[in-house]
This record gives sequence, structure tokens and C-alpha cells, in this order.
Amino acid sequence: MATVGENGNSDGSAVGPPVEIPPVPELPPAADLYNPERVETFKGELMEFLGELVPPGEPPWDIGVFEGYGRGLVATRDIDVHELVFIDRPVLVGPRVNNYEVIFCASCCCILRRLQLCTGGCRLPICSKCDYSVGAASPHAAECRLIQSWQPKDAGRYSKNILYALTSIRGFLLSDRDRSIVLQMEGHPPRKEMTTEIERLLKDGYFWNLDGEGPAVRYLRQVVNVLNTNAFETSRIVADEENNQHEIILRGLYILGALMNHCCRPNVRYVFDDQLRMRVHASRPIKKGEQIMNNYSKILWGTQHRIIHLCFSKNFLCCCDRCKDPTESGTYLGALKCVRESCPEGRLLPINPLKISSLWRCDRCNLKMDNIKASKIQEIAGRMILNNAIKREASYIIDYLNDHIVKFLLPTNQFTVELKLQAIKKIQPDRPLAELREKEKYCVEILDVLQRLNYGECFVKGVLCYELFVTRVTIAKLLNESDNATETPDLAQLRTAWQILSPSGNRPKDIQQLVVTYRIE
Repeated sequence: MATVGENGNSDGSAVGPPVEIPPVPELPPAADLYNPERVETFKGELMEFLGELVPPGEPPWDIGVFEGYGRGLVATRDIDVHELVFIDRPVLVGPRVNNYEVIFCASCCCILRRLQLCTGGCRLPICSKCDYSVGAASPHAAECRLIQSWQPKDAGRYSKNILYALTSIRGFLLSDRDRSIVLQMEGHPPRKEMTTEIERLLKDGYFWNLDGEGPAVRYLRQVVNVLNTNAFETSRIVADEENNQHEIILRGLYILGALMNHCCRPNVRYVFDDQLRMRVHASRPIKKGEQIMNNYSKILWGTQHRIIHLCFSKNFLCCCDRCKDPTESGTYLGALKCVRESCPEGRLLPINPLKISSLWRCDRCNLKMDNIKASKIQEIAGRMILNNAIKREASYIIDYLNDHIVKFLLPTNQFTVELKLQAIKKIQPDRPLAELREKEKYCVEILDVLQRLNYGECFVKGVLCYELFVTRVTIAKLLNESDNATETPDLAQLRTAWQILSPSGNRPKDIQQLVVTYRIE
């Protein structure tokens, strides 16, 4: 174990020369970011950063400026369903700002059997292959020297808050070009009640030599703002010493991905491959000149929940066609059951779904309810499901859905759908036939919701088609009707699942073998 010296650094030869912090470049005014010349320069830097990930010739995308959106991606030609639109790689990637259930190396993400701190005194968990003592060969060496230069206090103790800030700290290690790219991204300041990972380090005095008003911290704050505005959740799949696999959730800054503007009915889907590259495919046909649109929220949330989430996390209100439709294409994801006992078929809907303060009205008996009562019902339902039922075993969830949920929530309400998704995930092939039948039913129901929403070949559809195929094969075997497993509809589901999930580094382990077994390619 490293010992702590007078100033909080570890004693010994592990501490190297401090890293020189380059001067922080001045941020261009926001209006200048949309200047055609600056957009073209930005695109050139981005193309250079992506390198060979951009295929020869003209890519099917370009960067444009759109009224009400700012910069965004536009199709330069017609793009077919399932066609690869672009591949992106992260300019920054690292731990997210959340607790982790396992201990892992902050550099390579390998699982650590026990807490093992870096000998450089940076207070981070590091494996022996990445440790600072390895020298120049260590991928962690540069960031460790940077953290050392700030003179961490209590250097012999693990700090989860430095781990949480590591992705932002890595912003200092970028090249001039990559730093320029990052600083040209939108970066919304945090809300007043929010304490960012950098402010936490400053508030609790983690370092002897980090000036809270100096250029280093000003730069860190901007990187934090850019990450909080634009970062994507990605992950690494790593195995422990017993070969048990773990998913380490990370956050990555994918510039091209972040340039896609939002729509609640997007025209692309994306996955991350085993090299953490983002692969973006068309989920619906995209016409030349049409924006290439992503969804920043959860696709199976109701409108009011999406609006609140987008307002607080992305600083804008969405007014797309889906948001304007109280029924959300007849899915009723955000609707509530009428509270009148004499109106069992009634559905309460916001009169103006774009307004959080809107009155709600039953579509059968015209009962009106203010938004405070409607929000309270949703809050109670969410608490009951998300804090309780969702964590239980599959058999409990099925009983809860059949005996309890039906009394106060619609079968396609967002909380009901979320509970069904969890049941799908938990009901494995070795479960009883009755549970498998319920899983089959849930898959069909949610696929119908996606079809009504016109979501096309989206990622969730791929997952559900895979689960439905495997479940029906299992049911057929249990019923000694294995010949039914090769019927065309089932194979179509497997083919759809493979088209959507095959590029993902986190795809189901057995899907490729299923593709070979059933000869769908």
C-alpha cells in the first residue's frame, strides 16, 4: 500500500513530473458556431478525426443548420432501411457519474477481485497491467500524472468522486484538434440545484493544488457541460476470474452521434460494437434533404414524461407530431384509466399534451381532472412499479400485472409496458410453460405498440423479435411440436432480430448460432 506524504501525495519514485496544462482556448460565441464557414471547418476537423471510418466518396450525411434546432445532420441522398448511415468513435469515454456494483480498473475496465489502488497516488482503482509503475506502457500513465500534479489529498485511499470525474479529466489529454472539436459542441450549464462531479471535488477539497477559479477548472467545467449535454451511455463486457461476464456502463462523447437532432419518432437506430464504435443505421427510409434524427428520450415513455425529461436534461421542449397527439397514435402510453367506477373503459388524456399544466379529460364520460391529480396518480403508479414490483422475480411480476395493475392502469400505459419489458428479460427458457406464454404475449403486445408508433426497425424491436423467437421455439419443444419452430413467421422474427442486433457488441450470446442453425443467411 502506498504511503501518504505531507502534502497528500504518495511517497516514492512512482510520482513523476507534473503534466503541463495547455492554455484553455477561448470559446467561440454560440452564434459563430452556425456560421457556414465555421460549420465547414468543424466538419473538416471531424472528418479528419473519424479518418477511415468515413468511407471513400461522399458520405450519406452532411452537417447543416436548421431553424429551431441549430446544427444537425442531413441526408445527402436517399437512405434505405437498415442501411449504415455512419460509424462514429468516442473522442472521450470513461466512467459515468453513478455507483457501480463491482470494482473495476479505471483504465481497461477489467474486474478487480479486491480494491487495488494505483501506486501513483491518483486514488483510482487500477489493475497491475495498467498501474502507473508499469511506466510509459501504461495507458493510465498520462492521466495519473495529471491528477498527481493537482496533489490529491489522502492519496492512499480510494476516491469514487475522482473516478466519476475521470471522463472529464481525460479532456486535458486531447490533441489540439480534438479539444477544438469538443469545445465547439453545445454545453448547457448545470441547473442550480445540481452539483457536478467537478464541483464535488472542489467543494470537498480533494486536491491541494487545483485552483477553483483557474483556467484548468474553467476548462473542466466546460467539458462537464459538453458531456452532460451530448454524451451517450455505452458499455464494455468484461469477465471476472471465474469467467462471469459483467457489463460496465460507461459514457462516451460521440460527436457525429451528438449532432443528430431529436425527434420522438426518429429515423435511425444505433448500437455500439465491441470496439465502442457507434454504428448508426436507418430504421425507416430517409429521403434526400431530410434530417437524420435520433431520440434523446425513452421511446416507450408517455408524452408528458418525455417532455419533462427533455426539458430538464436537454433544455428544450419537443413539439413533434407524436407529442401533439394525446393518444400517441392510439397507443395510450401516457393515458390513465378513468377514475369513475361507472366508466371502466374510459381513458384520461391531457387536453393539450404539450402543456404540463393541461387539464385531463376522459374520452368516454368527459370527466375532467387537473394536472396535479393526474401527476399524483402517475407518481404513485411509478413508485409502486419502479421501486417495488420491477425488482421482484418474474412470477411475482406476472401475478402483479394480472391481478393488480389491471385495476388502475391501462394495458399499454408506460409503467405497465416497463413492467412487461422487465418480465420479458427475467423469464428465461427454463421457466414453466405458463410463464413462457405470458412472455410471448408481452412481446407481441409491445411489438404492436412499436408498430402503431411507426418506429420502424428500431433497436427495441430487434430485442423483442429475438425474445419472441426463442420463446416460441422453447414453447414448441415443451409441447413436442418442434417442427412448428421453423414456420416462416418465426424465422422472419429471427431475421429481423439479426439484422438489427448483429452489429452490437452486446448482442445475445446465442443469436449467431441460431442464425446458423436456422440458415437465415
